[in-house]
This record gives sequence, structure tokens and C-alpha cells, in this order.
Amino acid sequence: MNRSAFTQQLNGWYVFAACFIVFATCLFIGFSLDCKSMGVNLAAGIGCMALGVPIGIWIVDAYLKHVARARWLRVDILTYRAIAAHLCDAMAQVFVGLELNDCRPMSPILSGRDEPNPRSIDGLVALASILRAVPNPGNNDLSDKAAVYYRENRWDLEQICVSLLSRVVEYSDEQDLIDTLIALDFVRREIHTSIVAHEQVVTGGVFVHMAELVDASANVYRALLNHWKSNT
Repeated sequence: MNRSAFTQQLNGWYVFAACFIVFATCLFIGFSLDCKSMGVNLAAGIGCMALGVPIGIWIVDAYLKHVARARWLRVDILTYRAIAAHLCDAMAQVFVGLELNDCRPMSPILSGRDEPNPRSIDGLVALASILRAVPNPGNNDLSDKAAVYYRENRWDLEQICVSLLSRVVEYSDEQDLIDTLIALDFVRREIHTSIVAHEQVVTGGVFVHMAELVDASANVYRALLNHWKSNT
């Protein structure tokens, strides 16, 4: 069982023992002098503590939420824009990195780069469909291209899944956005793991995750767009 750092020190136990001795002594003296009054005071003290602790927790919790929300309001729009920019840049590069023939969804995706735009979701959905329609997704050449794509766009993905996700978790209570960002990070890590395996054994298992990456990005963008509308 884990013990607190305070009780791990010998002096900590001395403090606990001293507090218990003082408490027992006060009880003994109090009941010896006036049993009834001591009982009334003891009951009142316990009652005040029982009522004060939940009230104190409620007040402190409400205050902390207020402070966090106030801090988030200073950076929320900038954060939304940053996520949109990195996401659209990374997804637009999928067409280049994987040498896709149908590049029509690129324009809708980039239309939401500077600020969230519903057209970007349509573009991401179309891109995911294109990737799933690619024949022979286990082809090693496709996985090689996917690995190169990941390395070239790793900075954008890490900015979203590391720096910006940390900011949203710390300052925001927008759980849907947090959940979708975590899901995107999970797919990103799967791609990284599959690249390591592909380079060691030549598994051809990298490209198959690209549609999942686009799907996760679309989910992030949907949550982003919902909060963008409610904050602008």
C-alpha cells in the first residue's frame, strides 16, 4: 500500500502521535470538568466539520473551474485556429505524399485552414473514401509512401497531439474535443508503431492506417467546429 511522503518520515509519525495525545488529553479534561457541555461542543464541532468540508470542496471546485474557464477564454480562439491549421496542412499533404490521382477534396480541406469551416469535413470524408478505395492496401510501396508522409508531417501531428492537446486538457472542459484529440493521438501512435514494424520486417501494414488517421482528423474537426460556432 502506498504511503504519503509525510508518514514515510519518522518526524511525521511523531506529529501524528503528538496530535492524538493532545486530542485524547483534551477529551479527558473536557469530560472531567463538564461532561454535558463537552459533549455538546464536541457534537457541534463534528457537525460543523461534516457540513464545512463538502461546502468547502464545492466552493473550491467552483472557483477552480471559474479560473480555468477564464484562462481558456484567453486562448480558445487561437487554439481552435492552430488545431485547424495543423490538421488541414497534414491532411492536404496526404494527396502529395501518397500520390493520389483524385485531388478534388484538397481544396475543401484547405478552405478550413485559417479558421474552422464545414467544407473541410466534407473534404476529409471524401479523402477517407478515396484511401479506402485504393486497391491492394497492403502493398509495400504504399506503406513506404505512408511512412515518408508520416515523417514529413510528423511536426504538424505532434503539435496537435502533444502541445495543443495538453493545452486543451489543462485549460478547457470541452470533453468532446479532448476525446477526439486523444483518439487522433492513438491512431498517430499506431502509425508510428506500424512504421517501425514495417522497416524491420517489411509488413506492408502502414498504409492501412491512413484512412483511420483521416477519420480521426474529421472527428476532431467536427468537435472543433461545434465549439468554434459557440465561441464566435
